[in-house]
Amino acid sequence: MTTLGPFGGEHQIPHHTIRNAHIVGDDGERSVLATVYCPLRERSATVRECESCRRFQALHFDKTSRTTSVVCHADQAAPGAGEADPLRKAGVDVPVDPETPLAEIMTRDVICVRPEVALDDITALLVRYEISGMPVVDAAGRPVGMVSRADVLRAADERGDTEESQRVTSRSGELAPLEMEHGFHVLEPVRITARDVMTPVVVQLHESASIRQAASLMAYESVHRLPVVSDDGKVVGILSSLDVLRWFGRCCGYLIPPARKRA
Repeated sequence: MTTLGPFGGEHQIPHHTIRNAHIVGDDGERSVLATVYCPLRERSATVRECESCRRFQALHFDKTSRTTSVVCHADQAAPGAGEADPLRKAGVDVPVDPETPLAEIMTRDVICVRPEVALDDITALLVRYEISGMPVVDAAGRPVGMVSRADVLRAADERGDTEESQRVTSRSGELAPLEMEHGFHVLEPVRITARDVMTPVVVQLHESASIRQAASLMAYESVHRLPVVSDDGKVVGILSSLDVLRWFGRCCGYLIPPARKRA
C-alpha cells in the first residue's frame, strides 16, 4: 500500500504481517494465538492491542500470499516491516544482512501441539501440513519440547508389529467392559503421546534475534528448526533451515516464491 508523499512521490505505508500459532489439544480442539511484531515497541503485540493503537489504520489481506497484515501509520517503516522489498521483486541483488531479524524471515503460521496429543494425531498433522516437525507447548503457548518426523518414525520402529498394552480393570460399582469367562481379561493399547516421543530440551530464539545467530545456533546444535518466541516466551513462529536458504537465495537476487500455505 502506498500514499503520495509531500513532493508527489510515493511513500510506503508499513505493513506488519500477522503471525498465527495454531495449538492443537488432545481433544482435537484448536486455538489460535494471533500476534504482530511492532518495530516501534520492539516486541510482539496481540492484534487487539494493535487495533487500539493510535497508529493503527486497517487490516489488509493479500490475495497473492494469502496473508493478513496490519497497516500502521508509523513515522518510518522499519526494515522488513512492510511489504516485500521492491528490489527483491525485481530480482536485483541486495546486500546480505546477517543482522536481519527472525521476525522477517520465519514462518509465521506454525502448528503446535500440546503434550497430551496422541502420536497418531501428530502423524496426521505432519502429513496434512507437509511439515517435518512442530513445537510442543504448554497451556500458555510456551515451548516445552519439539517433536519431529524422525521421533514419530523412531517410536513406530520401537513398537514394531506389536503394541504395548495394559490390562483393563473395572472399579468397584462399574460394569465389566465385557462378559467373559473366568480367567480372561481385556487388554487395550498404551496411548503414546507427544510427551513420550518429543525432545524435551528446546533450542529457541527470541524474535528480535538475527539470522546470523539463528544459523550459527542451528549448525552448532545440529537442528533443522527453531521455535521463535516473544518476550513472554510464547511461540510466535518457527524458523527452518529451508527458511534460511530461501532468505539467502532472495538476497542473492533469485526470484523464490514464498512457502506454500497449507490448507
